[in-house]
Amino acid sequence: MKRILITGGPTNEPIDEVMKITNMSTGSLSTGLARLFLKAGYKVTLVLNQGVKMEDDVNLKLVKVETTDEMLSALKEESDKQDLEGKYDCLIHAAAVGDYKADFSFLLEDMAEEIYEQFDNIKSAQDILAIMENPKCKVNDDTKISSYQKNLTVKLGLTPKIISNLRAWFKDSLLIGCKLLENVSKDELFAVATRLANKNYMDYILANDLADLRKGLPARYLIDKDGFTNITLPETRDIFNFVHEKVNQ
Repeated sequence: MKRILITGGPTNEPIDEVMKITNMSTGSLSTGLARLFLKAGYKVTLVLNQGVKMEDDVNLKLVKVETTDEMLSALKEESDKQDLEGKYDCLIHAAAVGDYKADFSFLLEDMAEEIYEQFDNIKSAQDILAIMENPKCKVNDDTKISSYQKNLTVKLGLTPKIISNLRAWFKDSLLIGCKLLENVSKDELFAVATRLANKNYMDYILANDLADLRKGLPARYLIDKDGFTNITLPETRDIFNFVHEKVNQ
């Protein structure tokens, strides 16, 4: 029985106990693909955001995650199990992984006061930046931050790039990733996706323009290490058919 691993939905990064940074992904592509592969007799592992629903199936392993770090850990755990459970024939990394997470929060007036207090020691913009990158005035985000802080500011940091780990963890699998840009030329879209494929040793990237998606045009241009393959996979079933053919050659 063929095995496939699919990631899906957004990642959520907490600001405090209540608020979070997320995106508009619904996870529908990933759950739709999972249903098609299950119907075709595959064993499917679906690494999915907590808020996305997926019905049970005897051949479905559902791994629920919330943050980018949790998704990264789940994928590493799945890679470690391959010697016992068998390798994955394909991994489709379709999750909308957030680029940013909240490092800490602060109030603008507190930051201004902290910088002012150290004014005599400030010799350059870099000195100010050093204060702002690691201030003493961080707000406690272990619980809910007050709703009445008009100058609340969140300092964002980068999340880890999941795609950069996939080839090392799933050496023999067909790897398919996704890339979304907005209002760019097709040449630029294809060039960015091609670089992504080569940098991360991905077999294919499904590239889209958000502007096209808003118009109801889910083209999903198929990119490999050499560029646009002249294949588009607009529908979920088109992606399924392409992968099904590749892993059963």
